Amino acid sequence: MLKIIICDDPLFYIKNRTDKLPWDAASKDDFFAHLLDLVRQNRSFSIAYGEYLFDDDAKAVTLLETLEGSTSDITLFCREAALPAAIMRYAAIETQKPDLSIFSEKTEALPFSKKTKETIFENLKGFPFSRIDDLLDTVAEFEENQAVEYVLQSKRSLLMQNEILEVINVDDGISGIGGYDDLKQWITERRNNFSEEARKFGIPMPKGMLMLGVQGCGKSLTSKVISNIWNFPLVRLDFINLFRKGQSVEELLKSAIATIEGFAPVVLWIDEIEKALSQEGEGAEIRRVLGWLMTWMQEKTEPVFLVATANRVSLLPPELLRKGRFDEIFFVDLPSKPEREEIFKIHLKKRGRNPEEFDTDKLAGNSEGFSGAEIEQTVIDSLITAYSRNCELTQKILEEILRRTVPLSKTYEENIKELRIWSRNRARNASGNRKIESFFGN
Repeated sequence: MLKIIICDDPLFYIKNRTDKLPWDAASKDDFFAHLLDLVRQNRSFSIAYGEYLFDDDAKAVTLLETLEGSTSDITLFCREAALPAAIMRYAAIETQKPDLSIFSEKTEALPFSKKTKETIFENLKGFPFSRIDDLLDTVAEFEENQAVEYVLQSKRSLLMQNEILEVINVDDGISGIGGYDDLKQWITERRNNFSEEARKFGIPMPKGMLMLGVQGCGKSLTSKVISNIWNFPLVRLDFINLFRKGQSVEELLKSAIATIEGFAPVVLWIDEIEKALSQEGEGAEIRRVLGWLMTWMQEKTEPVFLVATANRVSLLPPELLRKGRFDEIFFVDLPSKPEREEIFKIHLKKRGRNPEEFDTDKLAGNSEGFSGAEIEQTVIDSLITAYSRNCELTQKILEEILRRTVPLSKTYEENIKELRIWSRNRARNASGNRKIESFFGN
């Protein structure tokens, strides 16, 4: 009898079988000849990664002919069903679905808080099962925060094997975002909405969010912060890069999404999505890709949280913005004066300066129309100026740099106005306490 078991990790599922046969022959041909001898002797055995046995159909036919009249039971544990058609027709085929619950007892025994153990357990998905025991043994020796970071970093390393995906390391916490209180509260409230307890409570699986707004106002930073506070890996999908591969964009996208789902929970970040979905000369393929992407967004069941950002809403297809595609659409505008002051304090402190030694209220007043990124660059340029003058950073230098900086909002005033008009009745303001109508004056 010939049986094929399709499973995620053949080495794990075969490890406790007494009939397992190691791949220890000098060559594949020698190993195959040895198998035929065992079949002739009516010996039973199991092999991990059995799909690698067959170079061609001839070997498959040879094995089947040798099995005629033999009482051998052969079990091939395979990662993929990539075997010759003759074998697939002849064999009994089973699928062994991965069940992480077999590691729940060992995870529960870790010397950490309940929340940390839950975070570690939910991030085990995607690891080969044969690695998980060693992984849990390793993290048991760490401090709690180190244990979670070690698991996430190990997971990022596996995700990096997909050349389409960019795995991003994240350092900033939610305190790194200046202002946008409503957006930050929304993110924080949804930290535990991916759990089974949330499903039982009646909360559907979160889908994602779209952030529209002015360039440099924290959309990318927010994507990173979501990953940090939820303890999910952050993966960036570069749509433009997909079009440069010279292959089917649709197939590349499906492959990338399948990889991401295999490692879920994951935060998937698509930056400047409007550029990807408005590629000139790619009309037919773009429509297919968009159609598939929207179906996946609507129907996905794995905990993949999509964060899409856009600077130009006019380029976005209307069907992408339909209710149900995203959990929320946020409008991220230029920061208000209190938000600008908070951003100055964040970046001064980040670079080893005490914000209390500066008149941040005046700096905020002098930076009307500046984005968060421009405020950060002002602090950096001021430090460079101070260093070149061999002096410490001063209020005077910061004000000097501010005076000679022309913010992007002056150049792209019409684009910003267009964004504000569109967002007035269609998006939720990230700052919460500022109505979008207030951006237009009388």
